[in-house]
Amino acid sequence: MEPCVLHTPNHRSVPAPGQLLSVTTLPDPRPGRVVVEVVGEVDSYTAPVLEICLQSQATRAGLHELVVFLGQVRFLGAAGVEVLARADERCRMRGARLVIRTGGRRCVLRPLELTGLTAVVAVDPADGERTQLRRSRAGGPPRTSPRRPPARRPRRVCG
Repeated sequence: MEPCVLHTPNHRSVPAPGQLLSVTTLPDPRPGRVVVEVVGEVDSYTAPVLEICLQSQATRAGLHELVVFLGQVRFLGAAGVEVLARADERCRMRGARLVIRTGGRRCVLRPLELTGLTAVVAVDPADGERTQLRRSRAGGPPRTSPRRPPARRPRRVCG
C-alpha cells in the first residue's frame, strides 16, 4: 500500500511547530480499507492538503471503505466539510463508502451536523450503534416529556 503522508509530524497527535495540519494514511490490516488520520485545523488555508490526500486515496483500486479520523482536529471549517463531501462523492462513484470518525469532538461533529453531512455519510457509526443499543436495553417507551435544562456552564469550544 502506497502511503499518503503530508506534513507528517514526529508524533502524530500533535502537529510540528509552525504546522497547522497533519494528514497521514495509516496501515489497516483489512483489505480494501484505508484510514486517514487528520491532526490540527482544517480551514480554507489547509483544506487543499486534505483534499489532495483524500482524492488520492478515494481513487485507489480495490477501495471499499475510506475512514477519516478527525479525533485530533481542533477546528473544522466550511472548506473542510466541503472536502469531506467531495470525498464522499468520489467514494460513491467508485462503489466505496466514506466513514468519518469524530473522536467525540463537538467542534468536528457540529459543523457536520449543521451542513447535513451526517445524514449522508456514516459519522461515528460504532458510537451510534452503542447509543441505540443502550436505548433498547433501557426498555419502556421513549421519553416524551422535556428534560430539565442542565445548569448553565461556560461552553468550551474545542481546545
